[in-house]
Amino acid sequence: AQLVVYGHGVAQPIEITPPLLAAWGGGLQGFNIARWVHALSANPKKMMAVMENITKLVRANKFTLDTVLYKVGEDAISDAFSRAADASDSAQVVLIFPTLQEELQHNPEQMEAEPMQKSAASAQGSQATKKKEEDEREKLKSDWLNLLFTNQSVAAMSPEGPLPIALDIGDTHPDSLVVWVGDNPKSESLALNDLTNSLGRAALISPSWSQHPAGEGMLEFELNTPEILDGSWYMRNRQSFENEDLDMLHDVELLGRSLVECVEPRLKQNGLQWKNVILCGFGKGAGIALYAALMKVIPQQVSAIILFSPIVAFPGFLAEKLSAMKRDTNPVKMFTVWGNRNKSTPGAYRQLLAQALRKAPEVHNTPDTLPDGDHTFDVKSYGVLTSLLPLCLPR
Repeated sequence: AQLVVYGHGVAQPIEITPPLLAAWGGGLQGFNIARWVHALSANPKKMMAVMENITKLVRANKFTLDTVLYKVGEDAISDAFSRAADASDSAQVVLIFPTLQEELQHNPEQMEAEPMQKSAASAQGSQATKKKEEDEREKLKSDWLNLLFTNQSVAAMSPEGPLPIALDIGDTHPDSLVVWVGDNPKSESLALNDLTNSLGRAALISPSWSQHPAGEGMLEFELNTPEILDGSWYMRNRQSFENEDLDMLHDVELLGRSLVECVEPRLKQNGLQWKNVILCGFGKGAGIALYAALMKVIPQQVSAIILFSPIVAFPGFLAEKLSAMKRDTNPVKMFTVWGNRNKSTPGAYRQLLAQALRKAPEVHNTPDTLPDGDHTFDVKSYGVLTSLLPLCLPR
């Protein structure tokens, strides 16, 4: 026979009389349920089956457990822990926690404060999200502006082909090339056709940005809007640029690269280089030509520049870019001719452009004013061009 001792009981010693043990020839063995469960792989399943049967008996009220309930916040919790630690007490101690609704009922101030806290948290979250989006936009804008007029720009990576040539006159084997970039190929070509006698051994071509697909946005840009007439459009800088301003700068670069694609085959055909080019233009076309020359979209320095009422987008940004670039040491002559009645090129803009040109010390600019001149390339402008060309053409 065997005597099995199981459990802790009431933590009291077992009383067995010595004569009983002396007369008994059996064995004494201890039993621990945790050790038994892990002794064989089948024991956990047996244990679960036992617990399932006990659960059924409890639910059927055939097996009862002495249970004591303590409600947190109302009853003395210290008593609950003391009773649970008492090995002589077989009752099960159960703690009941209040629901969220019960807690709020006991703390009305917290209930009132909660919506306000949620509202404040929502507002802070909205502001944080808005700031993050603004920071991301500013970073994208800054990255875009930094890439403009570099080999990594969108215009450099995705060129759109050369500008079409609207006019080609002069010597068939020239030693110089006059490149005219104007705004109205039809009307300007009528005037430029008469330059043949003034060109000498030079040729003249007139690439047309307005007839190129990439020139659509520039073509729609009006020069009689209030922000042009008061000069505020010209004053915009990196911090105040909008999406349409970024598009404008992209178009200026793209058209400048298309200008280079147009001219280089003609230079190669005649054995010339960019140092043999006199770059001329009017209005928006003059602005495109100036950006191309100063931003080194044109790979070499030209011989001279003659511009009539140039519309140069954002001279402040141009100055910023010029300051960051290594400048050429070879001097280049430049003439800028302004109409004194041209409302599209206000005085504040001209001063700002002059300041930007100082960032390119190799450019020796000579400004001039055309009396009664407005924003057109007319007979007076043509007369000034014929007087300036001999100063720029090789003798």
